[in-house]
Amino acid sequence: MSSPRTHMILALTLGVIVVGWGVFLSPPFRQLRAAIGLPTELPGARYNPEKGVAEIIDPNEEGAKFFLARIAHVYHSIFAILLYGMIAVLGSMRRDLVGGDILNLTLLGTLMVVLGAQVYSYASRTFFWHGMFIAGLAILFSSGFLMLLRFKPSHLIDWAILVALILLIGGGVIGAYVGSSYMNPELAEEFERAKIISRFNPDLAEENEIWRAMTGHLHAMIALATTVAFLLGVMYLGLREGRFTKLSTILVIIGEIIMAVASYSVWFFGKIAHLIITPSALVLIAATLFLSFMTKGYNLKQSFSDPKGVLLWGLRLGNIWTWAFVAVPGAIVAISLRKPLFFKPEFRSEVWDWAELSYNIGHWHILLLLWGITLLLLYTAQVKWNSRLASISSWLTLLGMLIATASLNLYMLANPPGAYSPNPYSNPWLSLLVEPALILMSLGVALSYITFLIDGFKRS
Repeated sequence: MSSPRTHMILALTLGVIVVGWGVFLSPPFRQLRAAIGLPTELPGARYNPEKGVAEIIDPNEEGAKFFLARIAHVYHSIFAILLYGMIAVLGSMRRDLVGGDILNLTLLGTLMVVLGAQVYSYASRTFFWHGMFIAGLAILFSSGFLMLLRFKPSHLIDWAILVALILLIGGGVIGAYVGSSYMNPELAEEFERAKIISRFNPDLAEENEIWRAMTGHLHAMIALATTVAFLLGVMYLGLREGRFTKLSTILVIIGEIIMAVASYSVWFFGKIAHLIITPSALVLIAATLFLSFMTKGYNLKQSFSDPKGVLLWGLRLGNIWTWAFVAVPGAIVAISLRKPLFFKPEFRSEVWDWAELSYNIGHWHILLLLWGITLLLLYTAQVKWNSRLASISSWLTLLGMLIATASLNLYMLANPPGAYSPNPYSNPWLSLLVEPALILMSLGVALSYITFLIDGFKRS
């Protein structure tokens, strides 16, 4: 298969299946699973059915290890699908860079990662499926490296994507180092214990270098991938020429490099690297915000009839939301970790050991949502069959995402300090704001998928 559109459909289909499967396995659907004969409980899951609550981690160490392994595999499969989706859409814009060989190689790697991860996590925890997962990651790395060798940048925006690609490949090497630690049973045991205790207090895991390498790897990879998705959206819409556009793009490149290198240096220097990570990340998202207003645009009225307009507003609002609900809350938490400035007591106090874990999980999911929805808006922007329907589905998706990510901060930060009360399922912030917004977003995603699928069949 050499058609980028076919690969875009496959990437979108894989994303819908894997994310939908994950949602189906969540605690709210326990009764539905029981009704159709599927297991209601997952080994090592945080959810405690006897109390109807979510624990910080399974109190059984083996169960905790299984849970953390499953989380790593599932999120790597989602990451692989989104990377495949980005490469496919890049292929639709730059056929000279992404040919059928890279697309097919990426598809093979993604399928192996997804199949190996899902079977290992939910059906058969054996070396065969884990090996398939690792082999798939290696193939994905190879496709990225092949694309790097072919990359011949002709514009400044190309250089921004090329730099991100180089840094992502470097992050893949660090990720391979982290994974290789499991070849040494002693290192693996120490690493797994560090992952468990870090859920109560990250300071407790700081002495473990593999945990530090993993932390830097996670920070950089999600930030770089989200930046690339944004740059692809900007490339598709086109940029207005001018000094400010050029300066903003240069700042993106500088921000990418410093942020990623500082994140990776957590491996060697620990948490002190955050003194560089935070300001460089702020430079990066400031530059992407500036670029979003330098795109060749559509007014708000046009966006209801042309999905390209929704992509434009998605890029702008997404950047504003990153400032308002990622950067600012992140800064508030960071300066309040050990001093009771915005929170009393300090955020890392044992009085509310659940708070930082809740924030970290929410923070990660917000970034993942921004990446995935930006990519989806880029897909629906290419729909020709029914542009009005594509616009409606895109707005539903975007509005749901914006409301969910904004209100998620209320759940993460607006709960009062106190002893751990592990019951997020009855929390009013979630039940009244986050969950309805996610339902709205899901409806938009489903409609966008159907619209894109029909458009693809019409074109073929």
